[in-house]
Amino acid sequence: MASTVAGERLTPTDEYTVLVAVGNPGTAEQLTRTAVDLARANDGRVHVVSVIHKHHTSPFLLFSDERIKQEFAGGRDEIVERAARVADDAGVPVDDSLLIGSDVARAITTAIDRLDADLAILGWRSERRTSDVVLGTTIDPVVRKAPCDVLVEKVGTTAGRVDSVLVPTVGGGHAELAAEVAGTIAAANDAEVTALSLVDPGATERERTDAAAFVDETADALAGTAPVTTSVSEAADPVAGILDTAADHDLIVLGATRKGMLSRRVVGTTPRAVGTRADCPVIVASRRSQLSRVRRLVDRVRR
Repeated sequence: MASTVAGERLTPTDEYTVLVAVGNPGTAEQLTRTAVDLARANDGRVHVVSVIHKHHTSPFLLFSDERIKQEFAGGRDEIVERAARVADDAGVPVDDSLLIGSDVARAITTAIDRLDADLAILGWRSERRTSDVVLGTTIDPVVRKAPCDVLVEKVGTTAGRVDSVLVPTVGGGHAELAAEVAGTIAAANDAEVTALSLVDPGATERERTDAAAFVDETADALAGTAPVTTSVSEAADPVAGILDTAADHDLIVLGATRKGMLSRRVVGTTPRAVGTRADCPVIVASRRSQLSRVRRLVDRVRR
């Protein structure tokens, strides 16, 4: 069970809320910048959470809030300071909570539920390091169980500026969310969007027609939000095809697999393979519900 310490309470509000789970000061600014773009587009707020992970046999739950903060918080203060600085500079309200729990994923999903968050953002490193093991094993349970849309952003690779966003699409709810997120980020950075659909060189006419429909759907969804170019290309290997096109872009935003989750340690799924091999930042979008309030992002930008 997750608990809030250091004098904080997880209190929901009527505002659109983007929860950012950060475990490393070095990724706080990158993840918060994405959260700020999405929160600002919907007149919302950002809530940064950091989790103190302790074994369930530890007596730390008996300690006072201040003692937990002093003895176990580590670099959490720096995480909060960096995230708050980004949000404050953008004029977006930001709150923070320090959570403790023996299950990091459960702590995050509990925070999402208690805050009634509309969107959660998690960081992912394509190359696992010892310090990132907990964060890595946290991602999949959160994507599967979170009662809201989830974005998984590859951390450690940043773009100096975002002038062009690539959105590979095969249709569906996850791809729809990816298009909305890409459009919001593009609008915030005066960037252009390229909607890409790939077909095998031996694809049937029906498959080519479907691919054209996928990119047209993305263009229609982003009409009036950001300039959109559509492209249907041939590629025997979809990952290689995406990466070839991505060489001319600053950010890739794509939907999760059709199964609705990221398969942990399954190398070869398109989102994970693209995230691992891409030189630019990558965001993978997983839609919890087609009725999610994140869909209002594009509508607000259009107004």
